[in-house]
Amino acid sequence: MKLKFLGSADSAGIPVHNCKCSICNKYRLKELKNLSTCAYLEIEDKTILLDAGIENISNIFDTKKIDAIFLTHFHADHCLGLLRLRHSNDKIKCFHPHDKKGFADLFKHEHSISYKKIDAFDTKIIGSVKFTSIPLEHSKNTYGYLIEYKNIKIAYLTDCSGIPNASLRFLKSVSLDYAFIDACYDERKKKGNHLNYLQATKILNKLDVNSAFLMHISHSTQEFIENNDISLKYRYVKNDEEFIF
Repeated sequence: MKLKFLGSADSAGIPVHNCKCSICNKYRLKELKNLSTCAYLEIEDKTILLDAGIENISNIFDTKKIDAIFLTHFHADHCLGLLRLRHSNDKIKCFHPHDKKGFADLFKHEHSISYKKIDAFDTKIIGSVKFTSIPLEHSKNTYGYLIEYKNIKIAYLTDCSGIPNASLRFLKSVSLDYAFIDACYDERKKKGNHLNYLQATKILNKLDVNSAFLMHISHSTQEFIENNDISLKYRYVKNDEEFIF
């Protein structure tokens, strides 16, 4: 099974439009970009999206069948791509947390996408992969997902400002092999809709996971880390990084 990130940044991406910080300038000079956090799984003959916030996601997966989408929540940087993907010639199932409004007119004009609300700690099986929804604390109703393939257990936890006790107990009980967690902010910001890297590290320490990574980084967080030569226990996922299980 392959897990690949299409982006690992916050909603602004990197470089940020017209930002002159050292990170954004460095990205421009090297002709790099990091899009908002979005990933997908490839297993055997199946492709499964974890969010669809990238606007041209329908082009990225053109000629490939998308077997399912597991949406964390209905913020634009996690579902914007659905506005075009819903015109697919294929029927696509999108599993998601409860949300009355969704995003834009996605519920009103579903077209090819079938929206499937799932409850907390519910499980869905796509091929040989099992997904379990994990409630997270965020400004919208949000799920992370436990992904199980053979004997591998992966926690995908974005976006969040915290993890409820019931979710922590559940994650501790499953002996995680890998975890990916939101760490948008640096240590200067202690409250908001996301975790900072110190808060994320404390959660990962509690989970006692074998291999753990941070994600959803902002340009200001990356600049703070580099300017202050900060050494982190867990590293951030790189844009376009892939993991093979």
